[in-house]
This record gives sequence, C-alpha cells and structure tokens, in this order.
Amino acid sequence: MNQPADAPAADEAAVEEAIAPCGGDARAAVRALLEDVRLYERELAVCRLAVSSGYSRQWHHNRWREADAQ
Repeated sequence: MNQPADAPAADEAAVEEAIAPCGGDARAAVRALLEDVRLYERELAVCRLAVSSGYSRQWHHNRWREADAQ
C-alpha cells in the first residue's frame, strides 16, 4: 500500500490532535478513542437494523453474522 510522502507527518499531526484534548495523557486519549469506537459500533448496529435486507442484498447481515462467529 503506497502512502503519499507527507502521510507520516499527517499521521503525527493526527496523533497530536487526538492527545491534546486529554492534556497530553496518551492513555486517556486511547480510552477516549475506544469510547468513540464503541459509540460508533452501536450507531452502526442501529443503522444495520434500519436498512432492509433487500436493499443491502443481505451484505451487512451476512457480515454481521461472520463477525459474531469470530
């Protein structure tokens, strides 16, 4: 996977941006990011229920079952 030459600098800037609101505490930043991931997973689960099987051609329902099996 090829990344643009400025990707590492952009990644570092994103890391600093994520840590800054937590007063420089990296553990607190990770904790906050994990909370965000859980929130987005719950929102995604609600969206999956709202989208009909016919519309998605069972794609998201099958992926959900695969994830539960792991």
